Amino acid sequence: MNNYAIITAAGSGQRMNFSKKKQFIEIEGKPILLHTLDKFIKAQCFDSIIITCPVSDVGFLEDLLFSKFNYERNRISIIPGGKRRQDSVYNALKIIGETTEIVAIHDSVRPFVKVSEIVESIELAKKYGAVTLAHHVKNTIKQVENNQVIKTLDRKNLWEIHTPQTFRVKLIKKAHDFAKSKNLSVRDDAELVEILGHTVHVIKGSPYNIKITDPFDLIFAKLLFKKAL
Repeated sequence: MNNYAIITAAGSGQRMNFSKKKQFIEIEGKPILLHTLDKFIKAQCFDSIIITCPVSDVGFLEDLLFSKFNYERNRISIIPGGKRRQDSVYNALKIIGETTEIVAIHDSVRPFVKVSEIVESIELAKKYGAVTLAHHVKNTIKQVENNQVIKTLDRKNLWEIHTPQTFRVKLIKKAHDFAKSKNLSVRDDAELVEILGHTVHVIKGSPYNIKITDPFDLIFAKLLFKKAL
C-alpha cells in the first residue's frame, strides 16, 4: 500500500461550549474521533495512521484507544500537534518516510466521510498529485464588509471544501517546507499546494461529511448517526 493517513485532533473546541473537547464527545457510546478513525481502518488503504493531538492529551488518547477500546497499536501512532493545524500536520509529515507514496489528511471531527471517498481520494492522488473532497454550496453567497454587501458571488463556481485532502507525499512535504521557510499561515493543506502552483483536483463528496464544530453540528450529527450514515 505504502500510504499514510494523518488525523488532526489538536483542536480545543471552544465553539462547542462543552466540558469535553469536541473530538472526545461521545455519540452512540464512542468519541467522535474514534468514529472517524474507524472509517480509515475500514478503508484498508494505510500502512499507518498518525493522530495528532495536544501534548497534554497524548497519554489520555493512548489509554482511550489501546486500553478502553482495544485498538491495535501496530498501525496507529499518537504524536503531539502544534499551535496551528498546519504545524500539527508538519509534525506528522516529518515522521513519514520518503518511500511513502500517498498521505491523506483528515479532520478528526468529520466522522461521516465515506470509506469509498477515502479510497477514491487515494487513487486520484496517485493520478493528480493533490485532491480534496468538496461539495457545491447550495445557498446564495455574498461578500460582506462592515455589514454591507459588496457583491454577490456566482455559486456555480463555489465549493465547500471537506477532508480528506490527499497528496503525493513528496509534493505536500515540499509545500509545507516552503510555508515553513516563508512563515506562511494557511487555511488548509490544499492551499499550500496551490501556492506552489500545483493544481488541486476536486472530488465531489457527500454533503453529510460535516465538520462537527458547534452545538448545532452536534445535534445534526446525532441525528445522522441514528440513520446509520
